Amino acid sequence: MTTSPHPDHRTAPGPATTSARAPRRRSVRAVSLGAIGLSAVLALGGCAAGDDAAAPSPSGSNAPDAQASPAVTVAPSADATAVNPADPVVVSTSAGELTDVSVTAASTGEKAEGAWNDAHSEWRSSAPLAFNETYTVAYTARNGQRESTGSSGFTTVDAAHEADVGLNVKDGQTYGVWQIPELTFSEPVTNKEAVEKAIHVEGAHEKGEFRWYSDRKLRFRPDKPWTPNSSVKISADILGTDLGNGMIGNGNTTVTFKTGPEQRAYVDNTTKTLVAYVDGKQTGSWPVTLGNPEWPSTTGKKVILEQAASYSFKASSLHLKPGDPHYYPPFDASNVSRLTWSGEFIHQALPSAWPVLGVANVSHGCVGMPPEGAKYIFDTFRPGDMVEVVNTDYPQADPDDGYGDWNIPFEHYADENWHGNW
Repeated sequence: MTTSPHPDHRTAPGPATTSARAPRRRSVRAVSLGAIGLSAVLALGGCAAGDDAAAPSPSGSNAPDAQASPAVTVAPSADATAVNPADPVVVSTSAGELTDVSVTAASTGEKAEGAWNDAHSEWRSSAPLAFNETYTVAYTARNGQRESTGSSGFTTVDAAHEADVGLNVKDGQTYGVWQIPELTFSEPVTNKEAVEKAIHVEGAHEKGEFRWYSDRKLRFRPDKPWTPNSSVKISADILGTDLGNGMIGNGNTTVTFKTGPEQRAYVDNTTKTLVAYVDGKQTGSWPVTLGNPEWPSTTGKKVILEQAASYSFKASSLHLKPGDPHYYPPFDASNVSRLTWSGEFIHQALPSAWPVLGVANVSHGCVGMPPEGAKYIFDTFRPGDMVEVVNTDYPQADPDDGYGDWNIPFEHYADENWHGNW
């Protein structure tokens, strides 16, 4: 499975502006003559020392800090490292207002987008920063006639600590109603609860659950098959999410796929037939051959993974060598639908097997069909459609050897330690 390339986090929408300069306001100092005596007024006139002189207050303390030099706070703090690019840069002052703020990337000179609050006492970045980048924060603040300027720097999470995610479904493609969405992470996930909260599945179902098959592989299953002829939207909003072990999600991924009609096939070893159904109506029945006693077909519900008009079969894929009693020469099978990653398929049986279709099992676990039956399944069915095999007296395939998730009762699906008949 491939993963999506890193998105450009510096183009995310957000309010302008990058480096903003607020208009300066004239400081107005007012002294209440009713609050002090004439002698105090005369004293003020006799000891004024310029605009920065502080007038005494009635209590004897200095006047409020209308003339105090503004103190500025910057987050992230100076020289911070491994800063999450999704966390905002916040510059604020406790007195007066900010008149200029810029957050500049060292490698590109690009300035971060941001916005002021109404009082111009705070500036906050409004779009994610870049990974593996050094930023310089510069600011100017004014309180009356007092002005403060300064700068600080920090670095964001480096490339070794960013992670992405890929999906097994493609945007705009149509799948069967039994399709299982799978998310594969480029790095192990230990903070699984946070990751699940960052993933949203909308449409074609009422409820569903997640199941982890490894620290990198997560699947989602609705309680019932997806609504036919509908749409499913999956949003993996992991940008800035802490995956654990210092790994941070580096981008969001959204995929919308469609569902087709409900299509399923039942393969019964007792009768050695495959019966196909579309939207609950039987559309065909054909004799088949299944896996022989040494290589029996697994039972259970299996979802079509992929299809090919022709597929090369080699005994070496089963670790068989020439001279082995089960060895077979390489051949190209026609009208192939894969059921498990380990090698179970529906396909057109070789001509030598046609006489035993519906009578005996001679395959290495596959469902061999007559030409017309294999062509029908290939032409009509699609990835995400269901094939259920029964009565082979053999266990199910592991649920992650394909999409055997439908063999797990829904009430146990989220419990990755629950084990069924496999």
